[in-house]
Amino acid sequence: MFRDIVQMSYLIIVTDFTLFFFLLFNSTLSANRKSKFMLCTIISFMMVVCNIVVYTFTGTGKHIMLMKIFSAISFTISGPVALPFIFVTDVLKKRARRIIQFLALFNAILCLLSIFTGWVFKFDETGIRSFGPLAFVPYLFSFIYIFVLLAIAIIKFRLGFKHESVFILILSGGIIVAVIMNAVFHYKFLISGMAALSCTFYYIFFTTETLTRDALTDAFNRHSFYNDIKNMQKKQMYIASIDLNGLKTINDTYGHDAGDKAILAVSKSASEVLPVRCRFYRMGGDEFEILYPNATYIEVELTMQQLKEAVHKKGYSIAVGFGEFKKGMKLDDVIREVDAIMYEDKAQMKAAGE
Repeated sequence: MFRDIVQMSYLIIVTDFTLFFFLLFNSTLSANRKSKFMLCTIISFMMVVCNIVVYTFTGTGKHIMLMKIFSAISFTISGPVALPFIFVTDVLKKRARRIIQFLALFNAILCLLSIFTGWVFKFDETGIRSFGPLAFVPYLFSFIYIFVLLAIAIIKFRLGFKHESVFILILSGGIIVAVIMNAVFHYKFLISGMAALSCTFYYIFFTTETLTRDALTDAFNRHSFYNDIKNMQKKQMYIASIDLNGLKTINDTYGHDAGDKAILAVSKSASEVLPVRCRFYRMGGDEFEILYPNATYIEVELTMQQLKEAVHKKGYSIAVGFGEFKKGMKLDDVIREVDAIMYEDKAQMKAAGE
């Protein structure tokens, strides 16, 4: 018994603990992303603990209530194992996130009630676990989350982020196989193992990607901008140039911390306003760029106005210029034209005293 437990759980536990300590001391990931990876690591570890407890006492007739409690925890967290990955991709809007979070909460309540009702699982007097009439619910939710991951992979691919898209597809496929093997053949430790491996490899992916991000704002950097332009130049898109007004005055008057706060306000406003298909870049200092694929002029104009208003609500102002880029156009010509429009907007705002 002990040997079987060690063989099935040792590598998963070591992977979880190693990744957890990497996350604690990693300064390259944002606090938001780090918390999501930590959540996935904790889920994986808790699933292993639950599996060990149930596996140890199954068929002994002992500690049946304890097995019910740990089974409830296992069914609660094994379903949403894909949620941290969904949130790390930063594709879903708030409404979609809330729906998914509601499903996870409903699943948790159902599983916890099953301790007393046997709706999802039940144990006989010898400690043998069997499925209840609603056992399909956690698995149904698992496949909903995986379907969302697959949809995110398609969105990423259509936007030109092929490497991340392929990575998400592989991750989704591994989770699907693990869930099926657990549901049909009752294999132990597969979902927790898949969670640990997926989290580890996704962490490596994002740690590598930090080389493409701005350290202050977590926006993509100048290198990413020109690389993405190269990958997306066959697509129709709009390019927008943004400049934060009065940054030099802010720095000279209130210090560079205040200047950083102003820059972060622009970045935060962009994350609040821009559609998921947009890419936001900090080119350096107070200069930003946006790539807006598959858009119309009216869509871009409305989005830029919303961005201006969002920044204004935070106490700052920005100048904006945008123009369309199509296959066959010269990128440098489009960027020069967009910059000229942006500087014209800045001059008009200055003349108006804004």
